[in-house]
Amino acid sequence: MPPPGRLRPPEQSTLKTPQNVHGGTFVLKRREYDRIRSALATSTHFQMLAGADLDRLALLGRLQRLRHAERPARAGAHEDRLWIILSGAVRVSSWLPDAREYVYAVLGPGSYFGLADAVRDAAFTAEARAFGATDLAAFRGESLAALVEERPHLWRHVSLLLARRLRLALNLLRDNSAAPLAGRIARRLLGHALSSDLGGLTQVVVRMTQADLALMLSASRARTNAALKALERVGLVRAGYRGITILDLAGLRRLAGPGIHAY
Repeated sequence: MPPPGRLRPPEQSTLKTPQNVHGGTFVLKRREYDRIRSALATSTHFQMLAGADLDRLALLGRLQRLRHAERPARAGAHEDRLWIILSGAVRVSSWLPDAREYVYAVLGPGSYFGLADAVRDAAFTAEARAFGATDLAAFRGESLAALVEERPHLWRHVSLLLARRLRLALNLLRDNSAAPLAGRIARRLLGHALSSDLGGLTQVVVRMTQADLALMLSASRARTNAALKALERVGLVRAGYRGITILDLAGLRRLAGPGIHAY
C-alpha cells in the first residue's frame, strides 16, 4: 500500500493514455513508467521535487526512441514538449546566417530541453538530434500546464529551472570570453556530467566529439585538441571515439573552480 499522498500507477501491467508522442493509441507500460520515474529521481534538475510530484510527472511521460542523428520533433511541426534524456545524448545546435553551425551542448542522461517552449506553447526552434541511439521521455506542453495548475507550487520549480538556464548562458558567455581554455574544458565537461547524480562515481563518460567541444568553446579544433592532450598527460581525462572520459573528478573540479552548473 503506498503511503498517503503518494501516487502510483494501477497494479495492472499498463496505464492507457489517449495518444503517444506522434499521435495514435499509446500504452504506457509499467516498466516504462518505472524507467521515467527513476530518471527523474536521479536527474540533478528534478530530484529535489517531492516524491508525489515525481510520481505524477512520470505518469505524463512517453518513451521516445531515436536512432543516431534522428530528430525528436517532426520537421516543421509544432512540438511544444519537454524532453528528458534517459540514455544516450542529444546534440542541440543552430545555424548562423553565414551558414556556420553553433553547438549549444550535447546533453546527456538527466538533462532536459524544450521546457521554455513547452510552458509557453511554442515550437522548439533549435536543431536537436540524437547523438547515438538515444531514449527520451517526452512530456506534452498541455499536460505540463494542467499539472502545474493542479499543483501550483510546481511553478516555482519551473521558474528555478529557467533561471538556472539563463545563469548558465551568462556564465558561458563569460567563460568563452575570458577563461583559459583548459579551465573552460573542465567546466564544460563537469557541467555535462553533473546533469545526473554521479552517486560516488570517480570516472564519468561525457558523450561528445572533440570537434563539438571546440564549437561549444568557441575555440579552434587544434587548440582544443592540444588542451585535451595536456589534460590527458596529467591524468584528468581521456579522449576517445564520440566521448571524453573524466578520469579524476576531484582533480577536474579543482581546475574548473567554483560555480559549475549542470546542463
